[in-house]
Amino acid sequence: MDILDEELICVICRDIFVDPVTLPCGHNFCSGCVAQLKRWVRGSDPATDDADDGSAATPASSRAVPCYSCPLCFSRCPMSLELKRNVALHNIIERYWQRGEAGPGSLSCDLCKGLQRAPADKSCVNCGESFCAVHLMPHLENPAFQDHVLVRPTAHISRLCKQHGKELELYCQTDQCPLCAYCMLPAETSHHHHQVLKLTDATAIIKNECKHELNKVAKNLAAVENGLCNLEETAAAQKDKLKKQQQTHLDFFRKVQLFLDIEERAWKKRFSVTTAQLNLMVDCKVAKLKQSQAKLQQAKGTLQIAFSMENPMLLLQVLSSVRSAEVKEQDLGLKELQDVTNDLKNKEPHFTKIRNVPRILTALGELFTSQAIQLDTSSAHTQLKISRKGTAVEAVEAKQSEQFNTERFSTSFNVLAKTGYTTGLHYWEVSVKNIPSWAVGIAYQSIPRTPPGSRLGAEENSWAFSCTEGGLCCAQHHMEVMSFRYEKRLEKIGVYLDCDSGILAFCDADSVQCLYTFYCTIKTPVFPAFCPNFNEDKEFSVVPMIIHSDIIN
Repeated sequence: MDILDEELICVICRDIFVDPVTLPCGHNFCSGCVAQLKRWVRGSDPATDDADDGSAATPASSRAVPCYSCPLCFSRCPMSLELKRNVALHNIIERYWQRGEAGPGSLSCDLCKGLQRAPADKSCVNCGESFCAVHLMPHLENPAFQDHVLVRPTAHISRLCKQHGKELELYCQTDQCPLCAYCMLPAETSHHHHQVLKLTDATAIIKNECKHELNKVAKNLAAVENGLCNLEETAAAQKDKLKKQQQTHLDFFRKVQLFLDIEERAWKKRFSVTTAQLNLMVDCKVAKLKQSQAKLQQAKGTLQIAFSMENPMLLLQVLSSVRSAEVKEQDLGLKELQDVTNDLKNKEPHFTKIRNVPRILTALGELFTSQAIQLDTSSAHTQLKISRKGTAVEAVEAKQSEQFNTERFSTSFNVLAKTGYTTGLHYWEVSVKNIPSWAVGIAYQSIPRTPPGSRLGAEENSWAFSCTEGGLCCAQHHMEVMSFRYEKRLEKIGVYLDCDSGILAFCDADSVQCLYTFYCTIKTPVFPAFCPNFNEDKEFSVVPMIIHSDIIN
């Protein structure tokens, strides 16, 4: 509120003048405030009422003229003096209302709904809202609102003291809160002996306090933002870690499912072959038994005819013909029947082994935690470079060793693993990306080190799966050769070996798809075999062949 607005405030009610009147001293007050002042003076001095009544018992000379004092200059003013309205000041206030800064009808009720809201009759400093006459009733009738301060409708309720309803003009530096003039009266003792300033003079102090709070808030905000950033980074890292773990486990289960499918197909084939062999054996034995049965039936008929003959010579001739057919006790079919029974009993242990499939499920749980594969440098071709850990091999142009060794491959770029397998399930993967020609497989320790048997898959002592630069894939074991073209370039090949079942499967480790399966019989330990230059190219690859045997980790 500017300086001109201050001149429009009554010092008694500290509100905009309402029907202003002028005292003889020249000071202006609300007509209602002057009437309230008169009532207060009469209540405090009973003799004033008697004098004002003009009682006949009191002589005129002895009666004092009742007066009241101006609140500003303390000039006395007779009670009986009729005060005149200050017309000029009244017109100024009317213009003030019309300007829309205050006055009845300038505000609407905050609780009324719709476009035609009723004008506010009072504003509540405690509620911070303005009410019409209807919505003001709870404040007038409900005891819960008896402590609320009601003032003339104003849009600046936040500038008023909630305890006294007067404008906040002072600032208590001790309590850091604004005050009105009434808060400093003797009856209000809560701010005695406090450092109190004018609100306009306390701007610098409030700004310093605001700056202090701003620094504190900025520091806390920076800490929160830093915490949020760290939280987001940690959450993102954990999400990536969980995603990788999920993908790892999903790949693991896909591979286990593939191995189960391979085992299922292998056992179906074994059951089929064994059943066919059994049927063939039974058919052969049945044919022999039927031949014996026919001989016996013929001998029986001949003897029945001879039994009815009376001629001894003819009877002897019949007996002689039956004996010449050599129908003896050992030829009566008992021997053939015993042979069939014994053969079936001999087959029983083989079927018992086939039914022991649950061991596969137990072994699959330990499949990916087996011992890591390490390459045997003593068997490596002289132009094969083995990594320090023995898990990668690379075909290079320069010889890596001049030392003569009977275990070393002389022409084929082969290398065997240090450890062989005779039982159990085993799986390893080999990275072959960007290698022009390669081969992986298994071999007995007896595989020749010189041509022609040294080439993987060329003879009975090795099994191989190879791929050339043109994309031609080949699975080979001695006379068993299967060539085909795969739909995409292989980057990682998986080798699955079940020594007990004789299953050797080669898979695309990325797409988890079986490429080819061998059904073999493992007699002696077989060793993982690797060849990073299967066609013995003159241009060597600079990419090593890497063996991964600890898949799950």
